[in-house]
Amino acid sequence: MTNYRVFDGHCDTPIELWLQNQPLRKNTLAVSLERAQRLGAWAQFFAFCTAWVKAKLPRPEIFSRALDNFHAQLRENADKITLCRTASEAEAAMQSGKCAAFLAIEGAEAVREDEGLLEHAYESGVRMISLVWNLPNSLAAPCGSDEGLTEKGRHFFKRAQALGMLVDVSHVSEKGFWDMIGLAEKPVIASHSDSFAVCPHPRNLTDDQFRAIRDLGGTAGLNLYAPFLTQAPRASFDDLRRHLDRFLELDGEGHIALGADLDGCDLLPEGFSGLDDYNRLGDFLKTTGYSDETIQNLFCNSLMKVVKLCIM
Repeated sequence: MTNYRVFDGHCDTPIELWLQNQPLRKNTLAVSLERAQRLGAWAQFFAFCTAWVKAKLPRPEIFSRALDNFHAQLRENADKITLCRTASEAEAAMQSGKCAAFLAIEGAEAVREDEGLLEHAYESGVRMISLVWNLPNSLAAPCGSDEGLTEKGRHFFKRAQALGMLVDVSHVSEKGFWDMIGLAEKPVIASHSDSFAVCPHPRNLTDDQFRAIRDLGGTAGLNLYAPFLTQAPRASFDDLRRHLDRFLELDGEGHIALGADLDGCDLLPEGFSGLDDYNRLGDFLKTTGYSDETIQNLFCNSLMKVVKLCIM
């Protein structure tokens, strides 16, 4: 089995580490440093989503506590993982055998939908943000809603891009998506979204949405959550391949990435239980006829290219 170089755009591991009091090095989750040792190299956007957490704390306090816990994990495992703020730092980390860890916020509730707290998060190392998760807030509406960005949301979006953050459109409503496309001065990404044409789930991207992301120079990260891949009871690597094929048919080479949503979803394709199974997926794609270029772009290069363009 080949050990692949992987850059994944979305996992929910930090919140789970905090809630379950588990270590990053070795745990019962889908993402761990132990699993990562089986990959050729690894970079990861670690997302903090506070909107769904049931703790009776303000969302920014949940973010702060989970972030402090994650920073402690980084310090304890400095031989295996390092916090990165730029693509060059990530490349250096991967070449030295360490995980390149980027921080992301999923849902701006974590920063009270406030531009001042957004700037503080940037200074703390956060390099990606989605304005909204599955619940509406003062900035935007989630997928399935007819509403778009609020005026406050428009300003927030522009400020995030100006700071040098990637903006993730994965959970925003379709109207909000097009509001962002109209405002964007840099690429945007859908860090963990699949093709609506293949599986008509409201969280997936229409062909026009994917083309818009492509034309801005962004990426769509393939999500491994089974209900996004297929309407059948179980998902397979063949289902994932159909989403990859659809985006490739839309001239998407170089604009398709990985965003498995590990530790944020509980229904994965057969044969995939955790981070190290990317090796199994890569070998499957190779044996089914995909070129080394397509696999390397999907697994790492496409997302790294966007990070180089957008993150400062």
